Amino acid sequence: MARTTPRTLKTTAIVALAIAAAGGAAITTAGLIWPTEISPDLAPVHEMRADRALSAQYPQTIKADQESQAALAQAPATANAWLRRAYVRQLGTQTLDGQALDYLDKSYQAAPLGPDVTRWRLRFIFEHWPETTPALRALAVNEMRNFARYHSGGPDIVRAIHNPTGRWAAALIERSGHNDALRDHGLLAKAAE
Repeated sequence: MARTTPRTLKTTAIVALAIAAAGGAAITTAGLIWPTEISPDLAPVHEMRADRALSAQYPQTIKADQESQAALAQAPATANAWLRRAYVRQLGTQTLDGQALDYLDKSYQAAPLGPDVTRWRLRFIFEHWPETTPALRALAVNEMRNFARYHSGGPDIVRAIHNPTGRWAAALIERSGHNDALRDHGLLAKAAE
């Protein structure tokens, strides 16, 4: 019969802890590695796939649109998916047609002031400023003004816009929002009443 000593107890405890840690690591790792044939039908998964399809070296617009539609079937108020559908439609038609404008409007209905979709949506709308409707322009003006008022990234959005008309409009609106922020903090005198 083996004799139990403090050293054998320590060794037994260390071995048991090591086995438990290895088992826990195996279970955790198995949960992180998702088999490709088992695919959950969840909006975030479809969103991820759609983003991946568009970020490929050769963007897969049909796949991205299908994944966006699947995401919207699960979560109809997903502003990114509506915006992505407008983007894909614009890539296919080379213009903002009625369908793309409708997708943009639905993006604003889902999230009028972003925040996750704001930078991309503002760049997209101001890049296509001459093609947008007055209603969408009003929504973009409101979003840009609020973004510039509460965030410092407004000038970055303006610099990313290539369309001269859109860049000019965005710059004016961004400056107006920035001035609103300065007024809020008492750093800019209010206009004479």
